Amino acid sequence: MTKERGRRWLRLAALAVALGAGWLTIMPAAAAPATGAGAAAGRRSGAPTHPWIAITSLNPTVATPKGKVAVSGIVANPGATALPGLTVQLWTSSFPLPSRAAMHSYLAAPNVPGLDTPVPGPQLTLPGRVPPHGTERWTLTLDVAQAQLRAFGVYPLAAQLGSAGTDVDVARTFLPFWPGKAAARSVKPLTIGWVWPLIDTPQQGTCPALFSNELAASVAPGGRLGTLLAAGQSDAARNAMLTWAIDPALLSDVAVMKQPYQVGARADCVGGKPEKASRAAAAWLGGVQAVTRQQDFFVTPYADVDMAAMADRALDSELTAAFNDGQAAARKILGRAQRATPPMPGVVAWPTGGLADYNVLEELAARQRVQVMIMDGRLMPPATPASYTPTAVATTPNRDGGQMHVLLSDDKITQILSLPRKQIPGVEPGPVRMPASVRSQIRQAAAFGKEQWFLAETAMIAAEPSSAARAVVVAPPRRWNPSLSLAYALLQETVTTPWLHPATLAGLLAAGPPRGSPARQQPPLHLVSRGELTGALLRQVRVSLAARVQLLDSILTTSGHGYLSTAVDVVESSAWRGGNLAQRPAAQLLRHELAFVNGKLRQVKIVGSPRVTLGGKAGDVPVSVRNGLPRAVTVRLKAVPLTGGNMVIAGYKQIINVPGKSQVTVRIPVRAALAGTSTLKLWLTTPGGTTLPGSTASLTVTATHFGTLAIVLISVALVVFVLSAAARAIRRGGPQDGGATAEAEDLDPMPSPHDPASGGDEPGSVGPGTADERQPAKEGDEHATAPGGADRR
Repeated sequence: MTKERGRRWLRLAALAVALGAGWLTIMPAAAAPATGAGAAAGRRSGAPTHPWIAITSLNPTVATPKGKVAVSGIVANPGATALPGLTVQLWTSSFPLPSRAAMHSYLAAPNVPGLDTPVPGPQLTLPGRVPPHGTERWTLTLDVAQAQLRAFGVYPLAAQLGSAGTDVDVARTFLPFWPGKAAARSVKPLTIGWVWPLIDTPQQGTCPALFSNELAASVAPGGRLGTLLAAGQSDAARNAMLTWAIDPALLSDVAVMKQPYQVGARADCVGGKPEKASRAAAAWLGGVQAVTRQQDFFVTPYADVDMAAMADRALDSELTAAFNDGQAAARKILGRAQRATPPMPGVVAWPTGGLADYNVLEELAARQRVQVMIMDGRLMPPATPASYTPTAVATTPNRDGGQMHVLLSDDKITQILSLPRKQIPGVEPGPVRMPASVRSQIRQAAAFGKEQWFLAETAMIAAEPSSAARAVVVAPPRRWNPSLSLAYALLQETVTTPWLHPATLAGLLAAGPPRGSPARQQPPLHLVSRGELTGALLRQVRVSLAARVQLLDSILTTSGHGYLSTAVDVVESSAWRGGNLAQRPAAQLLRHELAFVNGKLRQVKIVGSPRVTLGGKAGDVPVSVRNGLPRAVTVRLKAVPLTGGNMVIAGYKQIINVPGKSQVTVRIPVRAALAGTSTLKLWLTTPGGTTLPGSTASLTVTATHFGTLAIVLISVALVVFVLSAAARAIRRGGPQDGGATAEAEDLDPMPSPHDPASGGDEPGSVGPGTADERQPAKEGDEHATAPGGADRR
């Protein structure tokens, strides 16, 4: 090693120490040009005025001894004048970067003296002018032997853009080098497990209609969800042994689109825009069903609720409902809620961002039967500093003496996959006025930047000195939106890269942490991650919406599992995480769904006349319960006389089954000590005794002496009738032919009101109305004596 190279190594190591600690808080910005303060400012503004360069591909992406690497890219001219005579020169180093922190430093800090050296060989002068607002493609070949790459590791690679001998811009990436058989004997393969997310913003609450039609484009070919499924169905994906993370709410929403559906209904579920059945939705859902029959998967709680925020705020029952809802929906659509090879020790949970504290782990283990957690690796660092990246498999004890299995996702790789295009080193967003073809090339450069960076990170982990085999877990962001080419490339490299060995998450757990792995710190006792759902919102969900939904569910006779509980889950979805602005849709949704549920509860009520008159001091008071819901309900009818009344209620059937869209009448027996008016308080409760809102009513009952008076009147009428009939018979000298009939026709029969109270203690007739209300003629006819009865005998 020459003195100059030794000094270069020391400068690089010092820079790595100085800047490596900033990885967790500083994301790499686009690399600034080697010279020119104005050009650097243009990059920071996102609308450069100088020409810039980007690398779009390496072929192959991994260098090997005696091989060659074709480096291709573009030179872009955002200005209004054509640019002639631009040159491109490759730069690299004969020494690999020493650490992952040094890799970050190389991208984040431009103009590191002595880090790069020109690759031997001529520089390339672009053959023509770069047109205004256009690009020019370029390709240079790197000779691995001439670049003196020897040891397994990650090397810097830069493309320098020059004009008239002046450095204008630089694009930086990484070049992994694999020595071949020599490395295969000394390097322990790095086991890699992928989490492949199918999660989106929930689209359905209390109403059958969807909130929007966003899913129609997303599940179509080329859409975000369509791309993730297409890549995950490939041969490379099967060989990469993906483990899918699926939100059952997404499956339910897409299932709605298989038939004609509505979008954007009002809170009362009317006024939605009709949409035709989606063939793309049916095909996408069928693809998910097919892939889950062959590959490992687990499901999130319904609507991917913010489980960390809910556990921190003791929303235990709501969190349990979300887990149950998710598993029920998954079984209905997929046939099962989890598939693992080999079998998992329990339910898998993946909190948003992988962020959860020890209390969340305890809650999930004790109440939700979760035994496997996927968490951010930063939450459980090595107990003592390690010079290498420890394995991603760990355990943490529970308070009950059990063990929680933890898979720690690599936070650096997650951040790489999360980067927006404009933050990829060496990639410029370009002015809006640039042609679509240029924007397409920029997207290509961004995808390549992520792909090569991912590959370099895994190579660096594998090259770290360690005595034990290790594993890494890759968990992209929940709403990951890669291009199809990038998704394919990442999966293909997972399978073909010589230092990587793919495995399922269940396979990682079965292997366990290798002997000699450093102990991990326990998760923090309390961690409220930035942007999680606020306590104020979740408290409103609990005391208002969740309570009313449970009330409605408790009266439905055949409710099945959790009627409308999924609507509660949707309000608690992690899709609304962020600041106050991000949570506004959740607050609005909460108001709409609460109004809907209250409207449903109000459809079960007491109906009928507010006044009832008894035909005596005792009788049955009719009370009607109407059910306006389409489903049968079971309620309890409660009745008590108000204080100061003289009325007593006898036993009656309190539990009532009311079919959907119907009405049932219950007769409540009452007895009054004195004639007069009393008031009954009526209300409905659940079978368990919880009062239904808006179901209270008052009923005025009037007791009369009408029962005794009716007996006296009937007796007098009968005596008068008998005496009158006898007198007529004596005067006429007995019956004659036809006389009885004629006489009967002349009679004006008097109706005899029926009084059940005349039979000892039997209650009198009951009906709504006033005390002087005419009794039905039918009741009188039943007890009247038919004229001429004696003659007919």
